[in-house]
Amino acid sequence: MIITRDQAFVIVCNIRTPISDNRENVGTGSFIVKDNRIYLLTAAHVAIETNKNTYLALGDKKSNCIKVPIIELVDYLDWSIHRTADIAILEMIPNKHMQMFEGRCFPYDHINLTENIASRDDEITIIGFPNGLGIDGKFSPLTFRSHLSSGLITLKRADKNIYTEFFCLENPSMGGYSGAPVLDLGYSVWGNATSTKEKTIMQGVVHGTMSDNTGGKIALITPTYFLKDLL
Repeated sequence: MIITRDQAFVIVCNIRTPISDNRENVGTGSFIVKDNRIYLLTAAHVAIETNKNTYLALGDKKSNCIKVPIIELVDYLDWSIHRTADIAILEMIPNKHMQMFEGRCFPYDHINLTENIASRDDEITIIGFPNGLGIDGKFSPLTFRSHLSSGLITLKRADKNIYTEFFCLENPSMGGYSGAPVLDLGYSVWGNATSTKEKTIMQGVVHGTMSDNTGGKIALITPTYFLKDLL
């Protein structure tokens, strides 16, 4: 199954946790489904900041933004958090919101669970909410396209003194994209020509950006094969 950029908007949500009257921690999550069970997937450093006041901002069928308290979608906040990688999942118990998830979940068999990550020649799309943008008025997550700049490499996490595996992108990320899905959509367009693969593949979730004192920046991506340890 091929998912276009516009279609992929429905799988993401903005995870927002109030921390003061005028400030919120913001990140991005995506809904995935395995064996008819629905999970919210994000970065572990986003998950650990959530609490009973956290809410999800997502789009309805008319692209209006709706806001749903996370506690209405779960029995309790019981995140499964990877012991080393920056990745976490939370099972959804939709109850009265079941219709909200129709057509919104990314299939588990379209997630790359191997260490054979995308080629540096493959175009990658990230969908999320940089600086929390994309939820005022109409629901409109932001995308950017990039290519891998590395294979799998071991680096220290930006949020913890833990080494784990990442791959890097040619472009930097920014705050709010943390936890966003990193997709090989499976198609490329050049003018009037379109090249397609078998299906859209999720390759990773955004960890953050590494920089140095020269001003150089690259995005760090947690590969999705770590999901095998959680599901």
